[in-house]
Amino acid sequence: MTFQKQIELTIKAFFFNAKTDYLPYYKNFSFTVNEEDNLLIKDILPMIKEQNFMFSYPDKDLLFKVNGWIVTGEEKLSRIIEKLGTNLTIDPPSKYRSINGLIINNHDFIHKYRRLFSCAYAKKECLSYYMDLYPQHYASETFEYNKEYEGDAILILAKKLIENDSQCKDKILEAISDEFNGINQCEYENNVFDGKDYHADIEWLRVEINKYQKVKKHSLSIIDKLKSYCINKKRKPIKIDSLNGKNISFYIGYNNNNTKDLMQTYTTITKIGKYIPFSMSKKTAGQTLIKINPSMAYRKAGRLLLEAFDNGAEVLVFAKDEDYNIFTSIIADVEIEVGRPIPLALISISEFKELDIYS
Repeated sequence: MTFQKQIELTIKAFFFNAKTDYLPYYKNFSFTVNEEDNLLIKDILPMIKEQNFMFSYPDKDLLFKVNGWIVTGEEKLSRIIEKLGTNLTIDPPSKYRSINGLIINNHDFIHKYRRLFSCAYAKKECLSYYMDLYPQHYASETFEYNKEYEGDAILILAKKLIENDSQCKDKILEAISDEFNGINQCEYENNVFDGKDYHADIEWLRVEINKYQKVKKHSLSIIDKLKSYCINKKRKPIKIDSLNGKNISFYIGYNNNNTKDLMQTYTTITKIGKYIPFSMSKKTAGQTLIKINPSMAYRKAGRLLLEAFDNGAEVLVFAKDEDYNIFTSIIADVEIEVGRPIPLALISISEFKELDIYS
C-alpha cells in the first residue's frame, strides 16, 4: 500500500466586486492536498470557489499574486510551497485594477504599448514579445507609488526594440523618458515567481538615456529645499542606550543573501526585545533613485519607515551600512514628503551588535 503525503494549506483569498463592494476584503480557507497529485497553483482556485461561490478569477490570461509574487496559473504548487510555505495570500495582479476578485481591467497593458510605440519602429514580432511580458508588467513595483507609470514591461521592450533597430534608438529613449511616468520612476525588482531578472536591461537603458541626455533631472523645488534646510537644522537622530524590551524591526533590503548573519540578527532581536515584522523589509526603498528622482525616493523610503513605525516598531535596524547611511541622511526630506514626523530610532547593524553587548 502506498501512502500519500498530505499537506495542510491555509489560504487567505482576496474578494472584491466593483458593482457591489466599497472596499476589498479577505476570507480564510483551509485545504488538504496530496503531494503526489502534482497540482498546479491554478488548481487551488476552484477549491476556493467551491467553498465560496463569490470568489472570482479569469478563465484565460490567468495571472495573480501569491504572497506578493506574480504567478501564472501554470506554476507548480509544490514549488510555491517550497519557496513560500503553506500559508498563502492570494491577490489579483493589481488590486487597484480589480473588477471582480482576481479579474482585473488589463486594458492598460496594451494601451501603453500602442501609445508609446508606433508602427514606425515597432514591428509585429515586437508586439508578440511584449505580450509575453504580461507578468512583468503587473509585477512592476512602481505601480504601488505611481499608478500612471509606464510599466517595467515597456522598458524591457524598449531594450529589445533598440537591439532590433538602433536607428530608432533616440525615438525609443525619448518615448520612455517621460518625466513623471517613465524610467526615472523605476526601481526594478524581479517580482515574478521564478521569473527572468531584467536588472541588466533596465540599467543599460539608464546609461544610454544619460548618455544622450534625454531625461530632465528631477530636483526639489526652492521651497522644498528651504523646508529641508530648516528641518535638517532641527531634526536630531533618536538615540537609545539599550535595546532591552524594545520593539525592533529589521530592514534586510532587496536581494540580500547573507543568510547566516540575517538569522543571527533575528535570533538576537527575539531574545532582547520584540521583533516587529513589516512587508517592505525585503524591498527596495528609493536608494537607487535619490540622484535621479529624489521625490520618488523619499516617497518609497517614507512608506517603508511609516510601515515599520505604524506596526509598532521603536527601532529599525539596517542589515546594510550603505542603507543606514542613506536613510539617516534623507530622513528630514522623507518627513517633508510624507507630511508627518517618523520618530523611529535608526541604527546600523554594527551599532546593533554593540548595543546588544550592553543590553
